[in-house]
Amino acid sequence: MNVQVVEPRADILVESTRSIGYTFESALADIIDNSIGNGATHIDVRFSSIDPRYIAILDDACGMTPDELIIAMRYGSRNVNDQRAESDLGRFGLGLKTASLSQCRKLTVISKKNNVISAASWDLDFIIEQQGWSLKVYDYDEIVNQYNKAIPGILDQLNSYESGTIVIWEDFDKMLEGATEPDTLFDEKISIARSHLELIYHNFLDKTSKNPIELRFNYLPLVAKDPFLTRHPGTQPLPEEQINLEGNNIRVKPYILPYLNKLSPEDINLLGSLDALRNKQGIYVYRNNRLIIWGTWFRLDTKNELNKLARIRVDIPNSLDHIWDIDIKKSTASLPNSIKQNLKFIVKRAIGSSERVYTYQGNKLINDEYDHVWELREKNAETFFEINKKLLVYKAFLESLSTEQAKQFKALIRLMEVTVPFKAAYTMLAKNEGTFDKDYSDEASKLLHVLSNINTMNQKELIETLEKIDFFVNNTK
Repeated sequence: MNVQVVEPRADILVESTRSIGYTFESALADIIDNSIGNGATHIDVRFSSIDPRYIAILDDACGMTPDELIIAMRYGSRNVNDQRAESDLGRFGLGLKTASLSQCRKLTVISKKNNVISAASWDLDFIIEQQGWSLKVYDYDEIVNQYNKAIPGILDQLNSYESGTIVIWEDFDKMLEGATEPDTLFDEKISIARSHLELIYHNFLDKTSKNPIELRFNYLPLVAKDPFLTRHPGTQPLPEEQINLEGNNIRVKPYILPYLNKLSPEDINLLGSLDALRNKQGIYVYRNNRLIIWGTWFRLDTKNELNKLARIRVDIPNSLDHIWDIDIKKSTASLPNSIKQNLKFIVKRAIGSSERVYTYQGNKLINDEYDHVWELREKNAETFFEINKKLLVYKAFLESLSTEQAKQFKALIRLMEVTVPFKAAYTMLAKNEGTFDKDYSDEASKLLHVLSNINTMNQKELIETLEKIDFFVNNTK
């Protein structure tokens, strides 16, 4: 048997790997993953949307020696099966190269370690010209000449750190492909990326976290967007559970978000939008505290209105990447069959809690000591709502009427019951329209005053009866 080493053509392979499927924001996140995984506490993203355009990611992490930099620039620089540090956010040893070159044609990395600054660059046009894996390696003077003026102050900032790294993207072809207004498109992508990073790194951006980081875009700090609104008094955290898989613990923590009328504009902004409240319900998978997948039920359930307040946090260690099929972009995964049943039970409980919040307009638990104006009934395999005829206030008012008036009143109530606009209400609820969740406290006070004057009941007894009705409990103090 003969063995022949067949090396891939550099120009063809590099161009092929540019189409793996990175979005701009996921590519940028891949670079920031490296910074965080290497111990950065300050990460600056600098950019210019006008020619000459660039994006530069500067961190104060451990940096690289010249030899380590060359290794890092190699495609497949790490074995995917190697045991990684618990804090490592990397995956295949390809992210730095594939993520960067999915957006631009030139990637330059400048790194400082042991008071030595080294630099190297993958330039696709140079690779094509050389027809090989030709990496440009620079000395410090060459770097100063290229970037000292092009990105003002960035080398000075790197020099002020004990160690650190700058990743620079230039010559944006893929990112701006087909754009008629590239400056505008560039700015739009920056805005989308900012919101994306505020979500996926919210645990790191939280200043009260164990190891917080500062992440800035052109000197403006990013703000954590907590998808569970854990600090909101109306959020219901459910008990945390653990699932053991191959000797590793997967932590599962469900949350039930507050009802809409409890959310301020700031809360809605943290969630992204009112539409996001429905679209992003489901399971949120974190890998080493970094959000990688969200807004899916993994077919354990379906998205609907009653589920939309339920969000379930699932924390997995990077030692289980092979079971979850984490992809190179760290943006897709498959739910392991071995934990589906356990997770399904947790999902069902959380969804049940979400449904109760909707059914009882924000009450955390069903409280049967309250009287409900509408009752859910079932008859002949049909489910429907009726006015609760057992309410003492209903009976008292009926007794105050003449026989003919009582007959007309019952007919009017029946007309209301059979014409409840369920479909219209559901459509409005799905679109987050209407006033289903408004504050009725003023109206409740007026109604309480009027109804308390029904003359067929003792006034004290009547008021006590009214105060047990869910509507008045929820809207009076």
